[in-house]
Amino acid sequence: MKSPLCLCFVMILLTVSGCAGTTLIKNVALPPVTTIEGTVTQLEEHGFSLTDASGSIFVRAQLPNHEKLDLALHENVKVYGNLRGGPERVFDGYVIRKPTGEQIIVTEPSPHFGFIIQTRLR
Repeated sequence: MKSPLCLCFVMILLTVSGCAGTTLIKNVALPPVTTIEGTVTQLEEHGFSLTDASGSIFVRAQLPNHEKLDLALHENVKVYGNLRGGPERVFDGYVIRKPTGEQIIVTEPSPHFGFIIQTRLR
């Protein structure tokens, strides 16, 4: 059941991102799903720092079963996700797209957006 939902989510993201374009990191805001793009500048256990010309942000991207992200320092990527609410600027990454076209599906959407998708698809 998770796979069809993830596939539908990715298709929706790709459709929406094609219309909306990429958002500068300094302009990321709550709550809509956003696409950010930049260079991986730091790798950590639970994600990575992404930097573009406007600034940088920590992207939380922890794979299931604590698998390691297949990313490299200085790699350019696009990330589909949204800003997490709270005092720290943390971007919840759902899908990471590498320059080769490879996509890393990190997780399902957070509840405030996921509820809308799951309700409409059931």
